[in-house]
Amino acid sequence: MVSSSDPDVSTQIIAQAKSSGASLAGIASIRSLRNSPSHRVHGKPVWPQGAKSVLILGLHHKETEPELDWWDGNKGSPGNRRLINVANGLIEWLKKEFNSNAYDLPYHVEKGGIFLKDAAVLAGLGTIGMNNLLITPEFGARVRFRALVVDRGLEPTSPIDFAPCESCDMHCRQVCLQKAFRSGSYSRTFCNEQMETDRATRVIVKEEKKDLPFEYIKYCRACELACPVGK
Repeated sequence: MVSSSDPDVSTQIIAQAKSSGASLAGIASIRSLRNSPSHRVHGKPVWPQGAKSVLILGLHHKETEPELDWWDGNKGSPGNRRLINVANGLIEWLKKEFNSNAYDLPYHVEKGGIFLKDAAVLAGLGTIGMNNLLITPEFGARVRFRALVVDRGLEPTSPIDFAPCESCDMHCRQVCLQKAFRSGSYSRTFCNEQMETDRATRVIVKEEKKDLPFEYIKYCRACELACPVGK
């Protein structure tokens, strides 16, 4: 009988995630995630009962596909919907292959989601950079994440020794439209000012098959696109 924490099981799951459309995938334990900095500050999260592991899925957000991040209200974004499809396929596969239950987590923490950057670091996908974004060796900061929890104690993928900001000229800070690093560290307040500007300048387009107007918010990606890692 294969042990739940057998490394080969985790390897199979990660391979399946990538073959299903994820650019990156990693695994962390629920216990380690509860002890991560953001989750300790936020308080005890409410996750599905019996959850033991979390599978982090990453999607490379290429500069040539800006529309992946265009937010269209309650429908979310094309990139997030792509990740949801990957997650749903994995839920079925995990049940079939290992008789394990998995649950797709919502994107927002206040709706039962997780702090994806903390989880991605624990899963060995990258590190949180000076731009306050998750930076991966493969794609820099140009990655979108989603996660699902599994009722199986999977072997975690370990955090990596990766410090790309130590010798960087901080291009991200130079291009920030709101000078969100003016105090020397990241300011969510200043960053949110840009997000409000983005919402106010939303774009009205028409869907090809229906003569109905749709609104898309093109959130700023200046610091993300300026990151030289992975280019």
